[in-house]
Amino acid sequence: MNPEVWQRISSATTSCCSTVLIFPPTGAGAPAFQSMSVLEGDTTVWGYCPPGRGQRLLEPGIRTIGEFVSKFRSSFEIPTGPLILAGVSFGAMLSFVAANILENDGIFATRLVALCGQSPKSYRGEREGWNLERARQRMRSYGLTPKSILNSDESDDLFVRPTLDDLLLAESCCGNQLKQIHVPITCVSAIDDKIVSSEEAVQWREATSETYRLIEVTGGHYAHEGFGRREWLNVGKVLRVTGGSERDGTWNVHGSVCVATD
Repeated sequence: MNPEVWQRISSATTSCCSTVLIFPPTGAGAPAFQSMSVLEGDTTVWGYCPPGRGQRLLEPGIRTIGEFVSKFRSSFEIPTGPLILAGVSFGAMLSFVAANILENDGIFATRLVALCGQSPKSYRGEREGWNLERARQRMRSYGLTPKSILNSDESDDLFVRPTLDDLLLAESCCGNQLKQIHVPITCVSAIDDKIVSSEEAVQWREATSETYRLIEVTGGHYAHEGFGRREWLNVGKVLRVTGGSERDGTWNVHGSVCVATD
């Protein structure tokens, strides 16, 4: 793995364990997934580090899907064990793009996990005229970034510009130009998410020719930030169900139990 592009969050004890490549939400980087460090010893997790933020702050950001495609495949090596692609919010769409890239090379992930992300069909490749000020307004309207950060002198370079990069990247995506993938999809949806509705979560069913599962949680759009070992292992129970034993269904996560409710 290219250590400039991927940050190791946790390491598995054996090569046969799953490897997760996870993409962050708009404007964020690999540190958004520190809660996944609880999977140490069980799963190898690599968080994507986009240019223009974090350890790659001085690099120009990626603003077109063509540039993302050209750089993604060369940034990592295919693991020997199961490969899981995952993403939060806009990162879920990037994981779907990544799945398309790999399938074009004849490589099929074990699963795709979309956490609180809009479905691919929601991305229409329409230009919306994003600039720094509109990106700042978007961040304020979502209410996910503290006002003290947005009002700081360093906010443009550290927070607003990376958000603008991702907004421009997102508007260059067109879900209709991407193929339905041959990978099972698990969609994690927060029932109290005010940004991505439960209807959006259900639309992920159309993105795969394989099985689809919905996990319902609470915690809002960034529900994953509140996940501890118990919650990640609950998700992990679903991730480990593969092959002929799978069936479509909705899973409600209550405490330490995953219950299938068709």
